[in-house]
Amino acid sequence: MNIDPILFCSRCRTARLHLFAQRRPQPRIPGERAFVDCIYACDYCGTLRVWGSERRVETAYGRRLAEDDLVHAADVHGMRRRECAACKGMGFDCSNCNDTGEVWVFEHPDPCGPACPLAGFDPQVRA
Repeated sequence: MNIDPILFCSRCRTARLHLFAQRRPQPRIPGERAFVDCIYACDYCGTLRVWGSERRVETAYGRRLAEDDLVHAADVHGMRRRECAACKGMGFDCSNCNDTGEVWVFEHPDPCGPACPLAGFDPQVRA
């Protein structure tokens, strides 16, 4: 995989080196699989552009949720991110959020059945 591609920059109007900047979640419809856009920045002017996408994988309380499990957690259990109360979203030396500034919360944290991806989560850390 080439992480520093030569792409056309709309601002410079020429092909320039673009450096990987971030992954940005795509908006999704309930039931649809989650993807993230790969964002690259022009090395010359800094203009951002999307180049490619990949399936979204998240880690919630030590458990990797990908594809169907992530869709299930978001749609059925209302999984979403919230600012970490311990570090007030700063993400500096915080063990609650692993220095991200955000924690996962669930509107309906109880497992909906034996095959539910949330079945093994510790109930004390779900709230």
